[in-house]
Amino acid sequence: MRNLSRLLTVQVLLLLWGSGTALAESPFCEEEKASNDRSHEVEHRVEARPEGDLVHFTVHRTFHNSRQRYAEQEALFDLPQGGTVHGVALESQGSWTEGILLEAPQAERRYKALRKKGTAAPRPIALLSTEGTTEGATAHLKLWNVPPQASVTVRYEVRARLTYAHGRSSFTYPLPDCGQTPRPALTVTPPSPGADFQLETRDADTLQPMLEASWEAGTSKGLDARAGLIPWGDGTLGFLQVRAERLSEPPMRARVVFVVDASHSVGPQGITHQLSLAEEYLRLLPEATTEVVVFRRSAERLFGRLIPATEWKTALAALPATRLAPGNGSHLDEGLKLAQRVLSEGNGPARVVALTDGQLRRAFEPVPPAPGTSAPDAAVHLRRLSNRTGHATPHEKLSSPIVRESCGMQLYPYASSMEQLVRPLRWEQVHLQDEQGTPLREVSALNEGEGFHLWLPSPQKPLRQLVLHGQRWGCATSAPVVLDSSLSADVGRNAWSALRFKHWRRQKEELPPREAVELLAKNGDWLSDTRSFLVVPSAAGPSTARTHALPDQVRGGVIGGVIGGTISCAMDSQQPRTASPELEEELARLLQPVFSACLGEGGNPSLLVRVEATGDEIVDVTVTGAASELQATCVREATWAVRLPPIGDDGFMTDYTVKPRH
Repeated sequence: MRNLSRLLTVQVLLLLWGSGTALAESPFCEEEKASNDRSHEVEHRVEARPEGDLVHFTVHRTFHNSRQRYAEQEALFDLPQGGTVHGVALESQGSWTEGILLEAPQAERRYKALRKKGTAAPRPIALLSTEGTTEGATAHLKLWNVPPQASVTVRYEVRARLTYAHGRSSFTYPLPDCGQTPRPALTVTPPSPGADFQLETRDADTLQPMLEASWEAGTSKGLDARAGLIPWGDGTLGFLQVRAERLSEPPMRARVVFVVDASHSVGPQGITHQLSLAEEYLRLLPEATTEVVVFRRSAERLFGRLIPATEWKTALAALPATRLAPGNGSHLDEGLKLAQRVLSEGNGPARVVALTDGQLRRAFEPVPPAPGTSAPDAAVHLRRLSNRTGHATPHEKLSSPIVRESCGMQLYPYASSMEQLVRPLRWEQVHLQDEQGTPLREVSALNEGEGFHLWLPSPQKPLRQLVLHGQRWGCATSAPVVLDSSLSADVGRNAWSALRFKHWRRQKEELPPREAVELLAKNGDWLSDTRSFLVVPSAAGPSTARTHALPDQVRGGVIGGVIGGTISCAMDSQQPRTASPELEEELARLLQPVFSACLGEGGNPSLLVRVEATGDEIVDVTVTGAASELQATCVREATWAVRLPPIGDDGFMTDYTVKPRH
């Protein structure tokens, strides 16, 4: 059994856990325990019973009238998220009366009529209505003729849909803010014998504290996409439920090539960091074979063969330090081409993991595909490194796949895990289509271990077959949606089909059509904006207690406020980088010996050397105006060998043009 979480700020205390139930209770706020002569709620008990994909709540709320006369009680309280009331009863002096569901205006008129002055003996009555404008909905309870020095209890039934996240099913129940309202005592019946429950309070990331119960969801694997459909007009009203417990599996006997940036802009620590990332990756694929391609101006293999992942540490330790020393040049494209040649060896799924700070020469272009990187079981990933010397923008071509027509993803600096480069953990650009390929809905990205609920549109023709499409590592993927008869029945009979969303947090198209909500509520048995519950005991009628009643109007006030707004701020943009005069002068001084050695005493006044540099690294060299190819080669190679001093070393790339001095 898991340990129970307890957050002291909400003071939820576990009192009993056994015999198939779990009980959590919280006391009154200490400052509110003082007695008063007003009627108030004194007890709030909840029994939660998960069944299938739903949770059924039975709620008992007791109100006590401490006055010496009959009283009216009003209360506003939140329902569980997505839940609606399916039955109401009122108990007074040991006798229960079941409520009836009426059109909301009719129930309100009858309640007001019973509050008038008359000859009948005073009997308690109740009206329960709802305001469906907030997430989870707000129920409005009115009690009339609460006996003096006595209590009445209201019982109502709520249904809500279970949520799913990271292999666990869960539900939440709202907790009241500190006040005269007691905290609920929650009893949970496990959905199956031996279910592993965890209870905790959540108040850090919500506007209202919640009590959450969760447990292992079961043995379902893979992507579970189901739809419930019911006729609506000439078309179909539908509801989509998706659970993604596990979207993929690690490849077996994979061949992994790490393309490591060994340029000066990365530095020795950056190279060491890349190798540690590679080791972390291989721990997730212990059966893989691997090779490292190091790139500077050119690329080279470290091991010369694909070695077993188990030999990684030994093979690295045997390398001379000079093999991993940083140098000029950041030719990622050369590293990728060599990685493709490495993958022409052997068999098995192919993975290329390229690591770089993104400070590449302007001439960089994604490389063409090859059999080793365009096969269905291959992927080419880019793991960005944090910039060591500043905040320069990475090369713009890195926003596209670095090997054309390949699947893969980018992992940005400070990412928590390399697992998302081992196997797909997320679908992007998710959308739903019917059997003709007609797009129906776009939905949020689908992450492994998560789930979502989604209303489907109401087309003119009925829906029959549905397919969920998306992109996984940038390549197309799809999964069929199962038409579930039990979910279809749920759409027509359970409370979560009512309109229960915060409109300012949802796009309009994410909500079911209002007329469909009204139709479902009219055909169902739950509390809604259009229907209310009225509880009237036999022989109840207008009574003399009216002379002591409260005014007809509903007491209340503004309980919310503006929680959003517009904030304007400057956008970071890449400003044109001007050349550093100090570095330009230093570069000219460093190249004069090169010109003397390669051009002779007379020099070549028409020769120009264009150098791309990041401050301490030469990224690219172009020589023009040379008298011969031999002369150009000499100048170019000697320039590449120059080590720049760290003058103005901010990581931004700049062009410098140097010519021989007379």
